[in-house]
Amino acid sequence: MKVYVGCSGFSYEEWRGVFYPPTLKKEEFIVYYSKFFHVVELNFSFYSFPSRGTIKSLILRTKELKFSVKAHRTFTHTRNYTSQDAKKFLYSIEPLLEEDRFIAILFQFPESFHRREESLEYLIKLSKDFRGVQKVIEVRSKSFRSADFYSFLEEQGFSLVNTDAPKDSKFLVGPWVSAGDINYVRLHGRDPLKPYDYLYSLEELKKIKSKIKKLGDKPTYVFFNNTAKGQAVYNALQMKMLFGLQVSIPKKMEDFYRDREWE
Repeated sequence: MKVYVGCSGFSYEEWRGVFYPPTLKKEEFIVYYSKFFHVVELNFSFYSFPSRGTIKSLILRTKELKFSVKAHRTFTHTRNYTSQDAKKFLYSIEPLLEEDRFIAILFQFPESFHRREESLEYLIKLSKDFRGVQKVIEVRSKSFRSADFYSFLEEQGFSLVNTDAPKDSKFLVGPWVSAGDINYVRLHGRDPLKPYDYLYSLEELKKIKSKIKKLGDKPTYVFFNNTAKGQAVYNALQMKMLFGLQVSIPKKMEDFYRDREWE
């Protein structure tokens, strides 16, 4: 199993002084990030369509970093996009595919998106409009939890996102299933009162590692979305250690990793 571990986003001001050096210019964040990770989720694309120039700049300024791109909310939340919108989004990220720096488009649907006939028809439309590129889908309604839905996703060219998150109505958590060409895992944290503000313990990470290994031998991408206070960075580096991947530790974080067991 080839495993890649990174964070959901990188451009967090609160990571300054925790992960990023205090005086580092914000435009250099991605360069610094790429010294420690080989993959990243771009989440700014959820709020505004990325420009082709921005994508090219990210490519030029990082040597080996690969990118997963979160789909704009018009494709997942308002669901009122036009075919021209799909073409525009694909055009903007095209340089990633040309340079072999692309992982997938992440379609993250809200809990209000339930399994109905019109929902499945919408996913078929989405698959057609984004055909030819790797697509992963995160659904949060428990109405989608069924083997026939996972088969449907594979037929439509989607891979399923497996999540670790608070066990409440806003997330679909487990059982984890491998569906599609790649394994894709997102770890949101477990505190329902403080979304994304959670530090996984080493024991929790070891159990998550076991679940990941059970997904099977496909390219596997693991992204930490517990981004508050830089906790995603701490846990992502820990997970890399647990999988025996090469790890560099930022000097400011060295004390955290000292005297811990990684087997």
